[in-house]
This record gives sequence, structure tokens and C-alpha cells, in this order.
Amino acid sequence: MSKLCSYREKLKLIQDELAEKAGLSVRTIQRIESGVGPRGRTLRVLCHVLGII
Repeated sequence: MSKLCSYREKLKLIQDELAEKAGLSVRTIQRIESGVGPRGRTLRVLCHVLGII
């Protein structure tokens, strides 16, 4: 299980909800959870939405 998936599940969010809150596509969330590392803006947005920063 990826770190993103763990954080998402702690907040009880499904991929669709996280994608909407972050302004990203569901496919982007799926790619990151499957192991493709996020880049600059995407990483910052996800950290902010998940409360990591």
C-alpha cells in the first residue's frame, strides 16, 4: 500500500473525493498510488489537502 493510499484512508476519502479536493484527475491519484511519484505542484497540492504540511 502506498503512502498516499494510507493517508487517504486515514481521512476516510475515496480516490474520487481526494481528486476533487485536490483539483486533480482520478487517474493521477491512481497512478501515484500505483507507484509513480508525483511532481512539484501535484505533490504540494496533495500534501496541503492531506494536511501533511
